[in-house]
Amino acid sequence: MKIFSPVRIGWSLALILAILLPLVLGEYLTSILLLIAIWSIMAVSLNLLYGYTGQLSLGHSAFLGIGAYALGLIAVKLHIGFWPAFFASTAISGLAGFLIGIPALKLRGPYFVLVTLGFAAIVGVIVLAWVDFTGGANGLAGMPRPNPIPLPWGAELRFDSLRSMYYFTLFFLVLIAAICHRLVHSLIGRTFLAISHDENLAESLGINTMQKKLISFTISAMFSGVAGALYASYNVVISPDLAYFARGMDVLACLIVGGAGTMAGPIVGTFVMTAIPEGLQIVPYLKTLINGIILLLFIIFLPAGITGGFKAFFYRWGHAWKSGKGRNGIA
Repeated sequence: MKIFSPVRIGWSLALILAILLPLVLGEYLTSILLLIAIWSIMAVSLNLLYGYTGQLSLGHSAFLGIGAYALGLIAVKLHIGFWPAFFASTAISGLAGFLIGIPALKLRGPYFVLVTLGFAAIVGVIVLAWVDFTGGANGLAGMPRPNPIPLPWGAELRFDSLRSMYYFTLFFLVLIAAICHRLVHSLIGRTFLAISHDENLAESLGINTMQKKLISFTISAMFSGVAGALYASYNVVISPDLAYFARGMDVLACLIVGGAGTMAGPIVGTFVMTAIPEGLQIVPYLKTLINGIILLLFIIFLPAGITGGFKAFFYRWGHAWKSGKGRNGIA
């Protein structure tokens, strides 16, 4: 791969822009960027499972809620510091994904989708009904912010401002996106793609499809738990609607609009699907309708999403340009 390839330049410019924007934006727009970063982590996690492994889950909101409530219960109820609670909540989300994945991934097609949807509904009911433990409909308050990180010469990195929380979340978005990129381009990532294209053929080639799907599902659940923990820490208060299955549908919509099976798609789709409702505050009663129309148009006219559409366009343009050069005798 070229060092200065257009893809690397594009990612570098996007990262620089993400770092610089909060320095010139107000608190409201910075908070929107922070939420975009959190939901982008969710979309990246679902993309690993759906876009690259071909397993559609509608229950990822459950892992989002598990990550958020695990952080809250460990930190608030057990009075344990942020960092142990954060890593424990991530591990708990991954464990939940592993345990539910063992029976669910034995199913295929709509049956797997229904199991994940049912799991999200169960988690939502538990969170709402277990009042003494989760606070019920009132939610859970008092989520901690990250503890300061000591730096050389007596300095420390604090997370007590909105801007610092944004950079904290952006760090995890970049880290998780980089992990997914390396994972997808590794040998095990190739098996994910093989399963996505034809699971029966992958099995005939000797790939343990159940094992690989379980790995993808567990990692995806862990990343969703990270998004939940980050949301809880930022928002301070969490409520049962965080685990509601509709949250998973929203993330899936972001993935469809941005382009599943691409690295930039989850982030682009989340940005578009978050920016549009914010730009439609003057017509709040039409936001849901307009979002639905946008999603429907993408499904019909651009099923590969924004990123997939761009890739197809540039591929056709490049192929036509090379063909033109060949006909003119230049190449």
